[in-house]
Amino acid sequence: MIMKMATTIFTSASKFGQFCKYNNRQKKVLFSKLQTYDKRQLSSCHKSFLTNGVKCLSGRLRGQTLIVEQARKISCQDLWTNYDQAKSWLRCKKLPPDIEVNQVFCNDQIDLSEVEVYGFDYDYTLASYKKGVEYLIHDIAKEHLVKKYGYPDTVGKLIYDPNFAIRGLHYDVEKGLFLKVDSFHQIQFGTVYRGKEKLSDEEVISLYTRRHLPINYLEATKLNVGVNSGHGSKVKMVQLADIFSKPEMSLMASVMDLFKENDIEYQPESLYYDISKCIGLAHATFHAEVRSNPSLYLHKDTLLAPYLISLQEAGKKIFLITNSPFETVHAGMAYMVGENWRDLFQVIVVQAGKPHFFTNSSQPFRQYDYSRRVFFWDKVTSLEAGKIYAGGTINDFQRLTGWMGGNVMYFGDHPYADLADVTLHHGWKTAAVIRELEKEINMMNTEEFKWGVNWQQVLKSLIEDHQDCEDPTAIEVVKEWQHEVNIIQHNLRNMFNPHFGSLFRSHNNPTYFSRKLFRVSDIYTSRVTNFLQYSLKHTFYPRRGALPHEFKSWFV
Repeated sequence: MIMKMATTIFTSASKFGQFCKYNNRQKKVLFSKLQTYDKRQLSSCHKSFLTNGVKCLSGRLRGQTLIVEQARKISCQDLWTNYDQAKSWLRCKKLPPDIEVNQVFCNDQIDLSEVEVYGFDYDYTLASYKKGVEYLIHDIAKEHLVKKYGYPDTVGKLIYDPNFAIRGLHYDVEKGLFLKVDSFHQIQFGTVYRGKEKLSDEEVISLYTRRHLPINYLEATKLNVGVNSGHGSKVKMVQLADIFSKPEMSLMASVMDLFKENDIEYQPESLYYDISKCIGLAHATFHAEVRSNPSLYLHKDTLLAPYLISLQEAGKKIFLITNSPFETVHAGMAYMVGENWRDLFQVIVVQAGKPHFFTNSSQPFRQYDYSRRVFFWDKVTSLEAGKIYAGGTINDFQRLTGWMGGNVMYFGDHPYADLADVTLHHGWKTAAVIRELEKEINMMNTEEFKWGVNWQQVLKSLIEDHQDCEDPTAIEVVKEWQHEVNIIQHNLRNMFNPHFGSLFRSHNNPTYFSRKLFRVSDIYTSRVTNFLQYSLKHTFYPRRGALPHEFKSWFV
């Protein structure tokens, strides 16, 4: 069938100029497919057709010079003809099929039959909180700002904006700016905010001198400030990577705007540290509220208990390592799974102090007596089912359980606190639970988004083909196309969030958050129970993407 199609195209392209009107993608795909066929099969095509086709497709023979010259001399009218033909061609194509919202996505090949031990974080992994939790944390923190830190009473009247921020943003502690960074360390223009005021591209360049940020800026390194003046070290920039960061970012932005409106001077560093401390204080109240009324704050996933039971019945070992206190975990798990939820776990560790637990810089294990709410003082020499432990380190955990390496898989929502160290330093398999996936996939499944992405790519191919044109009117046409691409990108971004766009993409590049996520997670999905649709012997295979220097395949 391929040979018949190729013969037909080459025949219809016997006139060189007519064939050159095919866009580059069509030429390259056809040529790459022809290259994979045996020479004996290709000989069935007429040699003259093949010769002319290769000249056009490869761009490496005598036809190359002619193509370049024609491209440079192309007229404004011809450009718009190509534009209309490209749009008509795209309209004839079917839009991509929908993405399954509950799918498990693979970064690195993983065979579940090799996994004997399943570990879980609690918050936003086993437990999925309702939006009310964000309002609760925001409101408690703003009260602490007023009562404990002496902020104006008007701060206590600020209202949480759940649509302002996305997680994964960087916050410049020194300059008081929110910004979105891509996987190449570049600031995405149009996503830099002081409070809720967007900075222009010129302002961003004047502050940072360039779009690219050095690695020591992005990795929350500490700078020595005034070593001889008694000042300590301070964080230069932080990444707000967990969902609990959203109310923190909204509160910071609202306070900045309030201060600006009332001509109140403030120190960005002090504001950041004050609000961070108040968010930490808010968590104590948050835990108490969730314990007293779990149905008000927790989504109840009816598939969670069946999934955990299926692991137990298959002979898998299950453990829990969380930073939350036992009382909060017990109230939530009893509501979601049942009062006997502890029977499903071989080891339960609370108040683990991640990420320090995984870097071996936490406290030793202590057994917790939940009936008296006290910690035993004696040394923990084994981790037993039915008992509750607090603190600990990963080295002690592996030594006491014998669970280590690739037969352990840990589920968590935070790429750094939950997943980075266990996979990079200890070889555990990792599964990221990213709740935002469901919202983003639903948006990507809309016809508006699919058309926008496809047309943007076709339009960029037209620009790439004709960017060297010399006619002044043709140059203006290409500029108009470039402007249209910018509008499309802006509209696509706003479909996810009007300020910062998608959690996973910065226009065409992955975000800095995505880069870390793909590096430290073998697989990722929107919720733990999505694994119920796969057998415990299932192997996940990553998609093979073409590298820039590789040929394009119909299957990539």
